Amino acid sequence: MTPEYKTVPILDAARRAGVRIAGGQAGRYEVKAFCPFCLGRTKNPHLYLNTEKNRFFCQRCGEHGNSVSLYAKIRGISNKEAFEELEKSNLQMFPQAAPKEPRQEYMAPLEQRHDVYYDLLALLSLSEHDFLDLLGRGLTLDAIEQNMYRSMPARVETRSELAQTLSRTHDLHGVPGFYRSENGDWRLSGNSGLLIPYCTAKGYIQGLQRRAEIGGKRCYVWVSSNPDKCRKDGSPLYPCGTRAHGWIHIKGNVHSTTASITEGALKGDTASCLSNGALYLCAPGVNAIKYLPSAIRSLSVERLLGEYDMDQIRQEQYSAALRRMQDTLKPLGIPYIQQMWNPAYNGIDDYKLHSRRLSLAA
Repeated sequence: MTPEYKTVPILDAARRAGVRIAGGQAGRYEVKAFCPFCLGRTKNPHLYLNTEKNRFFCQRCGEHGNSVSLYAKIRGISNKEAFEELEKSNLQMFPQAAPKEPRQEYMAPLEQRHDVYYDLLALLSLSEHDFLDLLGRGLTLDAIEQNMYRSMPARVETRSELAQTLSRTHDLHGVPGFYRSENGDWRLSGNSGLLIPYCTAKGYIQGLQRRAEIGGKRCYVWVSSNPDKCRKDGSPLYPCGTRAHGWIHIKGNVHSTTASITEGALKGDTASCLSNGALYLCAPGVNAIKYLPSAIRSLSVERLLGEYDMDQIRQEQYSAALRRMQDTLKPLGIPYIQQMWNPAYNGIDDYKLHSRRLSLAA
């Protein structure tokens, strides 16, 4: 990439290529848009346009690059041709984030985050709905309690009370999910849903995910308080907040020399429980692998097994993401084997639950 490429505003290049920006976001540090590469397979904006670095990344299909390559891929031309077209046009025709100092967002140390999240979970209970759902997945009573699953309260007032209670004994600054209100009181972001801890090999809680019901479908989102998110009037949605990172959840026998890689902590927890404590490394998404190599290095792993959902493996953008993951892991020098099973049971947790039932019936 030539130095000139770095100066092409990402919003300008995206709009000129016909990318639809999610409403009311122009001018933010990170702008969400509708990905042109996986458009038609989703109704949600998964494309992130970084207006400081002039780069893009789709959380769904994994497409990424700079402003020029975005324009080139959409137009079906070379990067050189794309740059020449953009250079001739009147750049910065569309709103662009104002230049600012490099961001140095503070993240609380692991031990601090663990203490806050542990005490938060201790203050909460598990709803009957979530409890029965976990049992139905194949988790035992002991596993449900040991994993500290809890249900996030739906009422804003209840979450505010929780934040205020925790702030009396903990420093909440730099802990994702917590932010300041207009009067300076601490608040807890999110909504109702099952809370799922993402833990290290030593059991420290790095962050929390929330299983939410959106449009009749379940999705998993971080308990986060991204300071760059704004209201329609441009004011920060989470003042003094901190965004969550794509941490890797580790579950099972940490002394095992074989580890399985799957998507989602709840899936890994369940699969580990159904396979007598097998070691699982759980990425929050197939493209969220930034911390995967360091998680593997924290263990004594000599073999890696890929155990991603069967239906997604057959999708090209998912297969491409798996290839990128394998390329990322190659420097570790650890053999990687993609596992396959009866596609009638999509997830590895579904398949292991089926196998457990067969063995019990035998």
